[in-house]
Amino acid sequence: MRFEEFDDQTLNQIGPPEATARAQELVNEHHVRSGYRLVNRILGVVEDGLPFQVAVKIQNDHLAYECSCPQSEGGELCSHVLALLWAWVKEPNAFLNQGELKERLKKYSKHELVEIILDLAERGPEARDILKEEEQGLDDILESIDRVVDEFSPDPGAVADAESKLRRAQLRADRLAQSGRLAEARSIYFYLLDSILGLEERAQRQAFSAELKKELFEEYCQFIHEDRHLERELVQQEIEQLESRGPLTEGLDLAEVKRELSL
Repeated sequence: MRFEEFDDQTLNQIGPPEATARAQELVNEHHVRSGYRLVNRILGVVEDGLPFQVAVKIQNDHLAYECSCPQSEGGELCSHVLALLWAWVKEPNAFLNQGELKERLKKYSKHELVEIILDLAERGPEARDILKEEEQGLDDILESIDRVVDEFSPDPGAVADAESKLRRAQLRADRLAQSGRLAEARSIYFYLLDSILGLEERAQRQAFSAELKKELFEEYCQFIHEDRHLERELVQQEIEQLESRGPLTEGLDLAEVKRELSL
């Protein structure tokens, strides 16, 4: 599924009635702001007493979301996430497109870009909040993964909840990658993949979706290819750790990664 395929019927199906009704109120009262479209994600700020940062991602037909509200921290699909999706369905052209923005910004000098940022900070509190916002670091994200591992249960419902929480950690890793912190993003993807395989060892079965493991591995490999300052010895150790998981790594071409590292 792609964001372009979302419609009213889809949103009514994925959200609880109360959260859906509140989301529609937020959209109708123009509380969804700063809409931003990336290749596979949409971002925005939803004003609901406080400004909440929201991110939604679709990959391999899975919906992953992150919101700064307490409700989302508990793993629920909150009204703010739904509000961002409703705003997208109602007026997708209101979302700033990253690809188009990149092409426009390439025309400016460094000095001009600094002036643009300062002007944005002066014009709106949302811009100032983003500039002041402290990004969640590597240790915090790894700790969030550890909590999922500690609370894991092989019950199917619990596995689905764990997968949802792990996808939120994936979104945070993507933010680090976008800010140029490729080594940290790669470390998180490795930790996610290794943790999932470790949980499957504990459960003595392939509990998580093959799509999730494939997606994590492909992104992990992509970060390896993109990192010009790659710590090869560290990555080799990571690959060896994954190899130690045995049959659970079926479908992950670890041998190819090792071959590329040796070149």
